[in-house]
Amino acid sequence: MQMKRDLTPDVLRGFALLGILVVNIQFMALNSGEGARGEWVQGLANGSATFLIATIFTGKFYLIFSFLFGYSSNYIIRGDRANRARWVKRCLALMALGVLHFSFLWHGDIIFVYGIFGLLLIPFFFRADRTLKIWTRVVFLATSAILLIVAALLFVAEQFLTEEALQTSMELKLDGVLLNGSFIEAIPARLEVWAYGISTGILLQGGFAFAAFLLGLRMARTQFLSSPIDVNQNSKLIKRGLLLGAPIQILAALALVQNEQSANPSESVYLFALTVSFIAAPLLSMFFVGVIRKLVEEKPNTVSWMKPAGQMSLTVYISQSIVTSMIFGPWGLGLFQDLQTWQVLILAFGIWGLLVYLSTAWLKKYKQGPLEKLVHSVTKDR
Repeated sequence: MQMKRDLTPDVLRGFALLGILVVNIQFMALNSGEGARGEWVQGLANGSATFLIATIFTGKFYLIFSFLFGYSSNYIIRGDRANRARWVKRCLALMALGVLHFSFLWHGDIIFVYGIFGLLLIPFFFRADRTLKIWTRVVFLATSAILLIVAALLFVAEQFLTEEALQTSMELKLDGVLLNGSFIEAIPARLEVWAYGISTGILLQGGFAFAAFLLGLRMARTQFLSSPIDVNQNSKLIKRGLLLGAPIQILAALALVQNEQSANPSESVYLFALTVSFIAAPLLSMFFVGVIRKLVEEKPNTVSWMKPAGQMSLTVYISQSIVTSMIFGPWGLGLFQDLQTWQVLILAFGIWGLLVYLSTAWLKKYKQGPLEKLVHSVTKDR
């Protein structure tokens, strides 16, 4: 029997795609290795845009997306151990798409990592809720501790190493290609940055993402995103997330922007501000989830227009990279490093809005997005 598709997960997924693009587009448009830093934070407009990105978006929406990935595993496993084979095929398909994605389009791809983490999720599918809760906390706390230690070590390193010794050159190579190179030349430069970035990315965000996987898996058992919701519990979720999360994010973002705008910016201050933001990010993510749940329950028409993008999240995610590649790459409009941070922020909203519109038009004619159909065809039971 086919399970009824809930509205909230799709709306949340479509909404999360906006936040992911807002964060990613900095690296697509400004600096392939560092995003909005240094010169891209200077001035009131750029500083304000960077502050908004850091406060509202950085570290929050990928957690929502990761939570939903773990949550959606319930729709495939459905409490049947025999369905694990289909999940394995799905993860392998995602990894294959991820390889194509980070090779030809976007060095910050998450699909490949999601495929790997999806495989690591298998031992937890039929574990007790208490076990999942313990592992979620252990992974989250261990990741937080590692990040704090790295920030402390970087502070010590700054006292003894020169600025040149702390920098890498891989980002500059890809930046050069994105300014004057060809599509083919960008492939090895992109792979070089990806190989470096996947290690730092997993360090910075991987543990938090996997903790969100585990939380999503556990919450799916309670049908957390299904209607009707516990109104009182959801209200507490919203208030706690906003009142505790917002002040921390604002302070961390202020520290980050002020550091970048100073005459001698510190890498350790930057990393520490980013670490605090990442550790506290689940609070604001909770706020966003709670607000979407409330709107779906009380005023569904105000958010249901994001559902098509959520249903086609894989297609939309890849499409974001295709569109930005054509905008910023020299094989397209060639606007890499031509726009300011505040302009790039506005552009992200425009691209996302366009893809939501196209998703709506597509699903009026077809039941699935093209990449969703591809993954379904290669992972379904024969």
